[in-house]
Amino acid sequence: MDTQALKALIDLFGRAPLRELEISESGQTVKITRAEQAQALTLPASSLPAAIPAAPTTPPSPTEQAEAVPPQEKLVTAPMYGTLHLSPAPDAPPFVAVGDALHAGQQVGLIEAMKVFTPIKTEIAGRVEAILVPDGSEVEAHQPLMRLS
Repeated sequence: MDTQALKALIDLFGRAPLRELEISESGQTVKITRAEQAQALTLPASSLPAAIPAAPTTPPSPTEQAEAVPPQEKLVTAPMYGTLHLSPAPDAPPFVAVGDALHAGQQVGLIEAMKVFTPIKTEIAGRVEAILVPDGSEVEAHQPLMRLS
């Protein structure tokens, strides 16, 4: 099994409610199992350090607050690992282009993994400012694909 297919399989397994998966292909067997979730560690209150009183501070001015918090970028990210397709077919126009206005839920591309095409839909509205990944590129899960304004 090639590396690309294995990565796609792991990504799909990570999103599925399965505990174990075993696949045999061409004499090779791959078995993926989900580890038991670790239980949260709770400490008794007596073992926690005592709180140190904080020195009084003046609240930051509105201009200081604006400088401290960077503006949140509006990004469309890949939902999974695979090959990015920005148009529905090789000879078809792209789903979106730079400058297009998008609404939430609009399809902006496809990701192909193991011969399965998964639509990429934006969760936010905005105008396409930049397409960050070229058509036909391999992408990772949560990789930024487009920047919106």
